[in-house]
Amino acid sequence: MESLPENILSIETRRLVEEEARLDAQVRALREGVSGLKDIDLSLTLATTRLSLCLQLMSLAASSAGADSRESLERRITETSLASLRMVDALLADNISEDQKGSIQERPPYAAFRERLQQFLLAGGGSYLEARQTDTRKRRILARTIAAAVRKYTGPDDMYPPLEVEDYPPFIRRLLLLLFPVMVREHPEHPPYGIEEGHEVTYSSQKMKLPLTQAIFYMENDLIPDLEKSLVENPGSSALQEEIRRSREKVEEWKRLRFFPRPTPVLLENGFYTDGMTGYTTDGEMLVPIPLPVTFRSGTNLDRVMELVRMDVVRKIAGRGVSDLVDEEYRHLRSLESGTRGSSRMASMKIDTAWGFRVLRQDFPVLARLADKEKFKKLVDLVHGRPGAERRLESLVEEDEAGAGPSLPALELDSD
Repeated sequence: MESLPENILSIETRRLVEEEARLDAQVRALREGVSGLKDIDLSLTLATTRLSLCLQLMSLAASSAGADSRESLERRITETSLASLRMVDALLADNISEDQKGSIQERPPYAAFRERLQQFLLAGGGSYLEARQTDTRKRRILARTIAAAVRKYTGPDDMYPPLEVEDYPPFIRRLLLLLFPVMVREHPEHPPYGIEEGHEVTYSSQKMKLPLTQAIFYMENDLIPDLEKSLVENPGSSALQEEIRRSREKVEEWKRLRFFPRPTPVLLENGFYTDGMTGYTTDGEMLVPIPLPVTFRSGTNLDRVMELVRMDVVRKIAGRGVSDLVDEEYRHLRSLESGTRGSSRMASMKIDTAWGFRVLRQDFPVLARLADKEKFKKLVDLVHGRPGAERRLESLVEEDEAGAGPSLPALELDSD
C-alpha cells in the first residue's frame, strides 16, 4: 500500500497503522499457513480497523497544507477503504453451508464494521470508492478479454447423442468400454446436460472434504475440544473416550504426511479423484473427509459458465498493465518468495480469481455484468449477435465508469 509520511501522522493514526499491520499479518499467516482459512471475526475486525484508519487520514488530508502530502494521504485512503470492502465482500460471497447463510451478519464484529462504514460514508468517503476513469488502452484490453472469454465458454453445447452400446454383442461392448472409457459409457446421460435455470437442487452430506491443514486445524481447535468438554459433562463415557482417542490418532497420522508439489500440474479426467477417498487442491494438498455436516446448492449451467468467464478474464488480464494490484500479485506468484503457492511458468493459473475479480470490478464497473445473470445473458447476445462486439464493449466500459457510484459490498445500511 501507499506509504505515509511519518511527520504528519498523529499518535492515534500511528496506533491504527500499527494495528492494521498486526491484524493483516495474522490474516495472511492464517490464509497462507492453513490453505486459505479465514477467521471471520478477525477479518471483520481488520476491515473495521482499516475504515477507522481512513477516517483519521481524511481528517489529516483536510488539514494538510502540502499538496504532495494530501495526495499521498488520499491514495492511501482509497487503497485502504477498497481493501476493507473487498475483504467483507469476500466473506459475504463465500460458498458456505446453506444452513449458515446470514450467520456473518449476526456477528457483533459485522455490526461494528457496518457502523464504521456509515461513518466513513457520512464523512464523504464515498468519493474514494468510486471507479476512476481509465485510459483507452486499458478499456480496449478489457473489452477484448471479455469478448474472448464469452466466446470461449458460451458457444453452442455439444448435443450429439452418446453412443448406445447396450445393443452391441457383449464382447464388442466390453471392448469399447475398455478402449474408450471416457467416450463410451453404459447407460449414458442424454443431452441437454447439466442443470438448467429453475431446476437447481440442494444437496446435504454428513461429511465434507477439507485441505489437510484445515482438517488438522479443525480437529485440534474445534472437534477435539468439544469432545473433551462433553467428556467433562459425562465422565466415564467410553464412547467419548474412544472417539477422542481416534481423533487424536488421526491428527497425528495426518501430521506425518508429506507432499511435494509438481512443477507442472497433472490434468486428469473428471471423476478420477472424486470417485476415490481423497482429492487434491490446486496447490497439490490432499483433501480429507471430516465429520462435518454441510448443505449446499447445486448451481446451474449458467452459474458455471459465468464463473468460467470471470476466471478467464482475471487470468488473461494479469500481467498486462491493466490493474496494479492484480499485476503485483502476478509478479509475486512468479517469484521464488511465493513458495509452493506460486509458479514461475503458470503464475496466472495460481491467482485467486475470486479476489482478482473483486479488484477488477472496483476499477471497472462493467465487470458487474459478469456477476448478474440477466445482464450476462445480454452480454452474450451482444458478443455473439453481430461483428464489432469489442468496440461496443469498449463503449460499455466507458459508460459504466461514468455512471458508477461507490463500490459497496452487498450489505444493508441503515437509512438514517
